[in-house]
Amino acid sequence: MKTFTVRQLDRETAMVLEAVNQEGVVRIRSRDGRTYRLQPEAYSSKITALPDFLARIKRIFPKPIHQAQAKLFDKLLAGE
Repeated sequence: MKTFTVRQLDRETAMVLEAVNQEGVVRIRSRDGRTYRLQPEAYSSKITALPDFLARIKRIFPKPIHQAQAKLFDKLLAGE
């Protein structure tokens, strides 16, 4: 198990985290002699569920826009 100081953790965080990824666990030592263990948490990168986007759209826009309103909006957007 590699040992790093609190100062190294502060100034070279990326290096310490890379060591954690490679070693699994590293020890952090403070000036007063206390030590701490740093290890990565287990995580899953798989997406298990997605929000219901269609329900969200229907909730935000409950009524469809009419063709005349769409044309008027397009004109206003174009600055006509």
